[in-house]
Amino acid sequence: MITSKRSYFVLCALLFAIQLRATATAHTLDMNTARVTLRDDHIEVALEVDLLGLVSAVSPKHPDPTALAVSDDATLTALVQRTKDLLQSGSRLTVNGVTAPLVVTAFPSASEVRFLAAYASANQQAQHELVALRLETPKPVTGAKNIAVTLPKEAGQVLFTFIQPATRLAAAGERVGFSVLVPQSVPVTK
Repeated sequence: MITSKRSYFVLCALLFAIQLRATATAHTLDMNTARVTLRDDHIEVALEVDLLGLVSAVSPKHPDPTALAVSDDATLTALVQRTKDLLQSGSRLTVNGVTAPLVVTAFPSASEVRFLAAYASANQQAQHELVALRLETPKPVTGAKNIAVTLPKEAGQVLFTFIQPATRLAAAGERVGFSVLVPQSVPVTK
């Protein structure tokens, strides 16, 4: 009787977890994305990329998650550093036609990459989980009228979104206006 109740409980918990995962991922894009934000003369590029795909593009010796998961610590650490360096050196930012520096400020550690690789390998995932990375300008960028970002080709196809928050303080009942950027629509191709 106890085993039956326990099995029932485990089955219910499992079904709940499956539904929770389906609900949580129902509205996410299954492609690499970059959100470029200009706020207070600071530019941030928040990426969500297939990091395992990027790492394997940097090192053809590690073409799949299993090879990454079982590689020794020194090899994996060096590979993760090479991938981070490629993202740093291969990313370009131009502001008003002038090159501006971008610095990688968020990137997973070798142990986190190993965990991702082991998880993908154990679950035999053809599509890897997207991982959040971040690049930022190290100093203020004033007078930005035109911004262009290029990522290294190893990052693959990326859907870019530009965000420029505007904030206004309004007195009680005061009308507040915002300038709107010209809407642009680019077809998404796979």
